[in-house]
Amino acid sequence: MAKILIVDDEKDIVDFFGRILVREGFEVVSTTSASEGLSLADQERPNLILLDINMPDMDGGDVVKFLQLNKKTMGIPVVFLSGLITKEEEGNIKGQLYISKSSTKEEIIKKIKTVLEIK
Repeated sequence: MAKILIVDDEKDIVDFFGRILVREGFEVVSTTSASEGLSLADQERPNLILLDINMPDMDGGDVVKFLQLNKKTMGIPVVFLSGLITKEEEGNIKGQLYISKSSTKEEIIKKIKTVLEIK
């Protein structure tokens, strides 16, 4: 099954999404640091990255810019995680897909499988 990298500064969110994904058979790599997330993306080459928009060390939009500059990570799809999409966040994510942190397990799995083109 696919490998998913979860990057969110809230450990509870990382753990919540991680448990759901592992139960569905996904391999999960995670971190609470945006800069470490960039490093893990380069090393682990996940099939998908779930990325928080607002983090203390780096904005999610900036993380995507760095991912797109790296030949190893430029093709990895990113789905943003957010509690609430504000006008400022909409500008940062520029049309990217997102999952609400309050989504149900079913909604989370459905969106991830859609992005990964898994039936």
